[in-house]
Amino acid sequence: MTLDFSWRGAQGCVTLFPNPEFHLRNIPAGARMLLLTLTQGVREMGGQELPIPEDGVLPAGTFRTFAPCKPGVYQWTAQVKSAAGEVLSEAHKARFYPTDELAQDRP
Repeated sequence: MTLDFSWRGAQGCVTLFPNPEFHLRNIPAGARMLLLTLTQGVREMGGQELPIPEDGVLPAGTFRTFAPCKPGVYQWTAQVKSAAGEVLSEAHKARFYPTDELAQDRP
């Protein structure tokens, strides 16, 4: 499974930050729920469990977390679970905020 997103248009430093649009691909068969969490290093900034969108695209503003504020690497983690709650797959994507550079692309 893969996860992608963009910080474009994101307004940080707000108490309740609307999520960016997410794109999930190669979701395993039998997956029913999606847990998305935002972290900066070891600091968890929130997340939410939602039904998996049929087309793999979760629109911007579907849920809210604490916002990125200072420039740095922030990572989204996506876990998909079966109806029984078993984790079927996990994907991560880390980008520099407020740019869209991938964390591994930056020196």
